[in-house]
Amino acid sequence: MKIFVVIPAFNEEKMIKNVVKELLIHVKNIVVVNDSSTDNTVRILKSLPIKLITNTTNIGYTKSLEKGISYAVNVGADYVITFDADGQHIAEDVAKFTEIIEKFKPDLILGVRSDYNRFMEHIWSYYTRFKYGFTDPLCGLKAYKRNILLKYPVLEKHYTIGTEIIFKALKDGASFKEVPVKIKKRSTVSRFGNQFVGNWLEFKGLVSVIVST
Repeated sequence: MKIFVVIPAFNEEKMIKNVVKELLIHVKNIVVVNDSSTDNTVRILKSLPIKLITNTTNIGYTKSLEKGISYAVNVGADYVITFDADGQHIAEDVAKFTEIIEKFKPDLILGVRSDYNRFMEHIWSYYTRFKYGFTDPLCGLKAYKRNILLKYPVLEKHYTIGTEIIFKALKDGASFKEVPVKIKKRSTVSRFGNQFVGNWLEFKGLVSVIVST
């Protein structure tokens, strides 16, 4: 079974080498999408045994994920695991994902954090538990089976912080497993910005989810 890990990266020179090296202990197929970084991210990645895709312009986290996922699917990935480049995710949790893939072969695997950084993340969690039966839609550590990615090649058509594919798949009866995951304290700035901006963007995303799914 071919399992790929896809990592979007923008100016992650401080973390990306360790992130990739730790992942290589558990998986061999890693795709990093460099989102037009201006630091040494590309130079570092070129020294590592991974597939490097570079965006000529900055297209953002979700579109970079889509690009990496599309590559993985095109070269035969059976599952794609999404992983953040900032060092918050733990490589050992990917090993948990691969065990579940081998044992259960679910359509989706959703990472579940033990705590949330922002107020709106709690609101998202209440909403998804009530309506869909899962806990943490905004955790970046997820896995998608090939059939899901072929059916929904675009992660989102509306601004949903990359979650639209999850809601559509679950509405269509996709199977899923949840996995508790550990999160390291962030040493870099969140892609959502400060607390106020992050909560505002997540509020907009939740409204879009409610309206569009």
